[in-house]
Amino acid sequence: MDLGSWTDHAIVTIRQYLQSDTYWRPRLRRGKGVNSVHLAILVEPFLGYILDGTKTVESRFSTRQCAPFGRVRIGDIVLLKGASGPVAGLCEVSSVRFVDLHTVPIKEIRAQFGDAIRADAAFWKARMNSAYATILGVTQVRSLPPIACPKRDRRGWVVLSGGLAQESLLLQYGS
Repeated sequence: MDLGSWTDHAIVTIRQYLQSDTYWRPRLRRGKGVNSVHLAILVEPFLGYILDGTKTVESRFSTRQCAPFGRVRIGDIVLLKGASGPVAGLCEVSSVRFVDLHTVPIKEIRAQFGDAIRADAAFWKARMNSAYATILGVTQVRSLPPIACPKRDRRGWVVLSGGLAQESLLLQYGS
């Protein structure tokens, strides 16, 4: 199953699981207020921190402008997948900030968002050579029963639907 087909299946499964959730039920209805759907790959302990509510900001750092930079909006849905594991939860994007680290020092990002990102000194040191950052506030986090996902590549973020989904770009340009 490709990621495009899987996305439709996953949303149906999630919709069934959250059918009594008054927040998520209307947002997961086909064509009703859903912006884009994204898949975020997270390593522990960060996946656990988001699911337990102690990590309220997800960050992505890169040397080039790749997803989610410029590709995510407030109201988008993010499926939370463990590295080499299943989708374990979802959340909604509550705020977005795209940062050019050539103009804003990473220490400023750390000072402003460090506690909410829940990262240690090694995390920040590993990102010192980054050129871009995407800072996302996350809200309405829900754990889900494990949902197997066919994603096998190394991308840490995939735009699954809405706007210009990466899957379509891969098919069109063979990247």
